Amino acid sequence: MSDLVVEFRQPEPDLADYVSFFYQARQDQDCFHAVDRADLAQFRFILAGHSGQSEFVDGTVQAMPEIYIQGPTTGSSTMSGAGTIDVVGVGLLPSGWAALVPMDASAAANRLFDAVDLLGPAVIEARAAMLVAADFDARVAIFASLLKDLMAQTSPAFHAFVHQVNAWLSGSVTPQLPDLLATTGLSLSQVERRCKRYFGSPPKLLARKYRALRTAVAMTHKDAELDQFLAEGYYDQSHLIREMKQFTGMTPAAFAEQPTEFNRQLAKRIELERSNPLTRRSLIT
Repeated sequence: MSDLVVEFRQPEPDLADYVSFFYQARQDQDCFHAVDRADLAQFRFILAGHSGQSEFVDGTVQAMPEIYIQGPTTGSSTMSGAGTIDVVGVGLLPSGWAALVPMDASAAANRLFDAVDLLGPAVIEARAAMLVAADFDARVAIFASLLKDLMAQTSPAFHAFVHQVNAWLSGSVTPQLPDLLATTGLSLSQVERRCKRYFGSPPKLLARKYRALRTAVAMTHKDAELDQFLAEGYYDQSHLIREMKQFTGMTPAAFAEQPTEFNRQLAKRIELERSNPLTRRSLIT
């Protein structure tokens, strides 16, 4: 039986457009292994357990630095490590990526990057403070202060486009690219370039990714919305199974009927996301 414990905290309102949820994951066993869904970019501090690695959908395997940025993932990934783990992290929304990371999200997709190289020595100081913090809430306060300092000089010009794409993704089971072009008033090449910069994927792949993840959410909660996904979102059952496997790492049957401890913790996160109107509009899944 796994002793994995995951806690979540909502961001303050002034960070809600930039990050999803702060989280802390702890486990005191000989090893750790989990399959993670296709996800947002992540910013993580490893406070204990330094032999971990991630294997991405394209087969690339990378060791996890003590402090790292993970680009958006376009398929499921596998995380593994040895010994006790203590990790504090936060999901980066597209606006958060644009405000924080000086590189194109599509170039960072399915890869890890040392946050010290990207963001400078301030992250080392934050990690040292987290190591002696009294509890998770104190760690979140340190993390939030770091994010605000790092993003203080960034122009918010990208916000309008990010919100337009979020609305497009959430507005239909099968978002149509011409609708996004009409909403933004941009050319196809401009939309694709900006989607890659902020979201890490071109718009058609984004639509597939979020459709599969929203289907997984509906399955977790046994929502009537699932019938709509099945009727409109997929050609047939085989198509559904392929897409679910691609973006969650599991078939629908495995996801719904054989949840691992990690997936039970993921269901807790989904429940938080569904109940938080600040982040629901940003399509956190």
